[in-house]
Amino acid sequence: MKKTVIFQLFIIEIILISCNSLNPSGKKQYVTNFKKDFKKAAFCHCVLYGYNNKKVTSFITEVDKSFYSPIIGSVFSEELNEIAVNEYALMKKDSLFSIETTSEANAGKKVINHCLSFYESKKLDSLTIIQYKRWKNIKNIDSLIEVKNPAY
Repeated sequence: MKKTVIFQLFIIEIILISCNSLNPSGKKQYVTNFKKDFKKAAFCHCVLYGYNNKKVTSFITEVDKSFYSPIIGSVFSEELNEIAVNEYALMKKDSLFSIETTSEANAGKKVINHCLSFYESKKLDSLTIIQYKRWKNIKNIDSLIEVKNPAY
């Protein structure tokens, strides 16, 4: 009987500890490191837009789930799309320039190289800081996510 009481107290303690760790705003539950997650989402959008090929992007997102970011992708979808479109325009310009200036084997788009450079850039760092300020000011993240991503 003493073992049963001790076991029950242990279970109750685990439940209480679990309940105390819940975050009422939900933000920490979804995103533990906003800046890292936002930059990763921007990199992924850059890659997908950079290939500009529905078959390729469908294949990538099907086999690599790191391209799936339901929270950041939902809340900042317009911003991430705008970033990706701008980076794609730069990739196109660079690829056209490379056709005129480098060997045929080296000419063309360099999606991964471009997106990695963008990921490490001060430009993305400053965009991330701007979006982080917006993220901190969102009061009810759950309702925003529910509106933008009802399946989540």
